[in-house]
Amino acid sequence: HVEDIKEALLQRRVLLAPLRFGAGIKGKIVDSWGYGLPVVTTSVGAEGMMTTDAIASDDWGGLIVSNEDEFVEAAVNLYTTKELWEYSQNRAIVLLNSLFNKEQNLQVIDEALNDAMMNLGQRRKRDITSQLLWHQSNRSTEYFSKWIELKEVK
Repeated sequence: HVEDIKEALLQRRVLLAPLRFGAGIKGKIVDSWGYGLPVVTTSVGAEGMMTTDAIASDDWGGLIVSNEDEFVEAAVNLYTTKELWEYSQNRAIVLLNSLFNKEQNLQVIDEALNDAMMNLGQRRKRDITSQLLWHQSNRSTEYFSKWIELKEVK
């Protein structure tokens, strides 16, 4: 158990993330980059965590490997090779700033919310699932009220 993840990561040099499955943003990788740690991971770990202009795994914030032997070798190399460690750390910072830029991401979210609110009526008309659920909800209320009426008559 770690009380303070920041303190734990600041005492480390490399994060090892041998991920075999998962999707989306890998929080442990983003956190480690934020504290200056390059990462050794698999293609699953790096999935979705590159810029579109990245031409190879060399443009990533650490090393991406495909098997256990490569993983061990990459971990040792990244830990012991100063130039590789510094390059990977710098790439991690670049990736953090381009993929997870707070202002850019908030602007995208704000635009999406504004668009949704401006076109709310149209969106609701196209949302067949909500229409079905709303219809069923109303029908259940109707039958429940009939049940109450019948119950009170007796």
